[in-house]
Amino acid sequence: MSAGEHPQGAGPGGAGAHGARREAAGPADAPGRFIHLDGRTYLFFSGYSYLGMSHVPAFTELLKEGIDRYGVVFPSSRVSNTPLPLYRHLEHYLSQLTGSEATVSFASGYLACQAVGHLLADAGEVLVAPGTHPATGLGRSAHAAGGTGASGGAGASGAHAAGDGHAADPAAAPAYDAWCAWVLRHTRSSAARAFVLVMDSVAPLEGSVHNFMFLQDLPRDKRFIVVIDDSHGIGWMGEHGEGISGALMRLPHVEYVLVYSLSKALHVQGGAVGCTQRMAERLRRSPFYTAATAMAPCFAHALLQAGPLYEVQRTLLARNVAALTRMAEGTGLVPTRTPVFLWGNPPSEGQAPRSADGVPRDADGAPQGLGAYLKSEGILISSFAYPDPEGPPVERVVVSALHQEEDMKMLAGRLLFFPPSLH
Repeated sequence: MSAGEHPQGAGPGGAGAHGARREAAGPADAPGRFIHLDGRTYLFFSGYSYLGMSHVPAFTELLKEGIDRYGVVFPSSRVSNTPLPLYRHLEHYLSQLTGSEATVSFASGYLACQAVGHLLADAGEVLVAPGTHPATGLGRSAHAAGGTGASGGAGASGAHAAGDGHAADPAAAPAYDAWCAWVLRHTRSSAARAFVLVMDSVAPLEGSVHNFMFLQDLPRDKRFIVVIDDSHGIGWMGEHGEGISGALMRLPHVEYVLVYSLSKALHVQGGAVGCTQRMAERLRRSPFYTAATAMAPCFAHALLQAGPLYEVQRTLLARNVAALTRMAEGTGLVPTRTPVFLWGNPPSEGQAPRSADGVPRDADGAPQGLGAYLKSEGILISSFAYPDPEGPPVERVVVSALHQEEDMKMLAGRLLFFPPSLH
């Protein structure tokens, strides 16, 4: 579809309405600026492809070039006697990007997280921030049951003291701040001498970038390993796409471990861990490394060659975020510090009433879901129940580098008429 074409709206009874649930229909091809579903075309304001690299032809050519040179996969142990130098080049590049002493690459972000989780499970008292992605497995029992943590329960009690911030909604952001304050109190009074703090850099459902200034106030006579999942920051955040690493202070008693998927902004199927040289050596002895195949070499090749392309897309993304921030005024859309825009500000006089669950209602109390309304207008946003699949949908607008000004004007214009029962 060309830039001048307009999306075709679906009927109001289409998938995405809040109510009876059925399996969502899949797209006919890779979503970009548009998505094709059930024979219709919609503007697409969802997903995690922040830079839109799947629709950058030059990036696709780099992937093809990588396949021609290295093949589709490199089916060999990471510790074989014929290692592919490409992966060390990739790790060196990622170390420079994030300012890490060393980097270890994996076939996926999940595998990278698991390797870190198993390595650090007994490295100290584990304290897990509320809402943290569970991929490392650290403090998993605390998240699952709200009971004892992986290392004596401190992680669970900390999250609970912070307001039980497991719910993935805008109200969860204060829970993180309260957890940080609790960590400072707890680590000062605890008899433990070593701690593992686990948190995300970005909360994608909230659109918030976490603040790490509290780390400078941690007790200097104790040792801290700070594990940060930067999957939703690496690639788009920072001057050069370095992610959260550019905002971290270097502290003598704090050791950072950055773990991240490369598939979000960078559009590469793989993962990595940025850490000290000592930890990298331990990771390379781990079965998560030695017994696993590396990421597809075509992805590593494309990432190493795509620096100028990423830079162009980051500029476009920043432009689009700024543009929608201006247009969002008065629409009910709430800007954040990320490409994610939230919906759910308190209704002003004349707006539709909301129930206790935060869902807009018409005069008869029937749900007026934003996602279903926008879908009927030819716009598809992120709208699904999480973390409770039976709860109300979490509704967000996600901007990418692919959007045009006319797309955001259309979105803002449609929002002015929501809920439609008032107009």
